[in-house]
Amino acid sequence: MGDKNEELKTTLANAMRLARLYAENLKLISTEKTTVLLSSGVLAVVLLILAACALFFCSIAVVYLLASVLPIAWCFLIVGGFYILLGVVAVLLRTTLFVNPIARFLSRLFLTPPTDFKNKEIEKP
Repeated sequence: MGDKNEELKTTLANAMRLARLYAENLKLISTEKTTVLLSSGVLAVVLLILAACALFFCSIAVVYLLASVLPIAWCFLIVGGFYILLGVVAVLLRTTLFVNPIARFLSRLFLTPPTDFKNKEIEKP
């Protein structure tokens, strides 16, 4: 009877240790995935700001280039119309251009198991 009691205590202690290890693993994996998600978001914001600045300067350059042929007011209207057309195309293709890539990225990030720890046994101390 004493052996079974000791065996039960050992099994319970091992189960508690395994649960703590799983909780620690969950913390580490969630921290890693949150870091990847936040760093991707920050990178996207920085690139968006830089692209907006570059687009602004390129737009002014195109306006001045067209100004040699057309009146300046028409040049600004042409460039503004181009941006309106670009906005309409972005709204029409929003699922293909924005929703699907973001959903694919998030599903790959959160739903795929980590590749470093696949099929490895838990090491004994």
